[in-house]
Amino acid sequence: MAEYVHQIPKSRFLLFTTVCIQTVLTLTTHALPDCPLPLPCECNGNQQIVYCSNKTLSELPPIQKSEGKWTFYLDDNGIKVIPDNYFSGVEVNFLSLENNDIHTVGDNAFQGSEDSLNYLHLENNSLTELPNAIGKLRQLTAVSIQGNPMVDLTETVIRNLTSCLQLISFGSKSMTKWPNNINLLVNIFSIDLYDVQYPELPEDAFSTFKDNLVFLNLYNTGLTKLPSSINDCQNMSSMIFQENKKLSANSITKSITRGFPFLTSITFQDNGLTTLPSIFSKSTRIRRIIVRDEPIVYLRDDTFPLHLSKYLHYLPLSGTRLTSIPSVLSNLDSLTGLSITNSQIQEIQDGDCSRLFNLGVLFLGYNPLSQISENAFLNNKQLGSIALDHTNLTTVPKALMKALSLQTVDMTSCPVECSCKNIGWIKSWKSIPTFYGSCYNLNGTSLMIYITDQIPKCP
Repeated sequence: MAEYVHQIPKSRFLLFTTVCIQTVLTLTTHALPDCPLPLPCECNGNQQIVYCSNKTLSELPPIQKSEGKWTFYLDDNGIKVIPDNYFSGVEVNFLSLENNDIHTVGDNAFQGSEDSLNYLHLENNSLTELPNAIGKLRQLTAVSIQGNPMVDLTETVIRNLTSCLQLISFGSKSMTKWPNNINLLVNIFSIDLYDVQYPELPEDAFSTFKDNLVFLNLYNTGLTKLPSSINDCQNMSSMIFQENKKLSANSITKSITRGFPFLTSITFQDNGLTTLPSIFSKSTRIRRIIVRDEPIVYLRDDTFPLHLSKYLHYLPLSGTRLTSIPSVLSNLDSLTGLSITNSQIQEIQDGDCSRLFNLGVLFLGYNPLSQISENAFLNNKQLGSIALDHTNLTTVPKALMKALSLQTVDMTSCPVECSCKNIGWIKSWKSIPTFYGSCYNLNGTSLMIYITDQIPKCP
């Protein structure tokens, strides 16, 4: 056997050697670039990403030259200073430095990346003014600087960003007035405003951006109204209102008088709203309306006009104080999914869903729901799945049998009493869906198993 192994034909040996040499050359030619930062930082050489988040760094680690354009994640550390020329040996296109303690940025900190750095995250640091180094970034598209104790936006820096900057996130409690210098940013199409506590913006605050502004997000502000110039922003596509405790639904309705014909998405979260603003009359392209943790007790009849949008298929309302399904939701006849969870729904009445003809899924979990009228789902011929989990229902509602397409029913953590007297009527159900949940009175016996094994024995 040993002799046979060593008697390789010369031609095959040369071929094998050639393949090995080519493989070595290929690996050498396509060698991955060196990681710019040492351990404990880590690198993905293929994608040229440096991961150095949450490493308890008090200063930037030594950096070495590396080819290509890199993404750096240096967030959630204790870094205080970005010195001059730190990144000079590496070309950076994305830099994440948020949630540090940075108070000083050298004027030439980003030297070498003036024409490559597109996205810069410096939010939640200790900067008292906009660093001059940012103004030297000729290709900067997006900057996040909120959560720094800046009083204003430095004009000389902002002026240098006029031609390139398109997205800006800014604001802090230290910023006691609207920075007029922002009007120099004529190409801005996205504004995120954080933490400012003044009650009003100048009426012309958005005039400069009227043709470009597409995204507007307001977080934890003290605003009591919106400026009239918001009505000139007719290309608005997406809005977020979050934790604006002094901005009522009525004030939003009064501020937005023209509506937004291109609005596709809007979120209301934890603003203290007791109802939703009536601002959707022209939003015929709306696809997403999200409501979270708002103490809404009712919805006005003009909240959603009839046949609002053929694109709005799912509506989630979570953490409200609604005690019933609002009648105005019937105007949203395009809905195939409705979710009202973690609210105060106590009863579903016959007319609550009667005009939601396309409704396919309904989520009502985590409500004190105890009663569902027998004809509540009579018109919901498409209803295939319903979640009634973590409610107060003690029986399987007979209304479910009239939802002819029903496939699944979630009654997890409902105190259902399994007995012939209580749910024996299920025996007459021709096509029983799959149930999830357990029997409260039978030590957690599966509700589905009880229905399958015991219901047929009921008289």
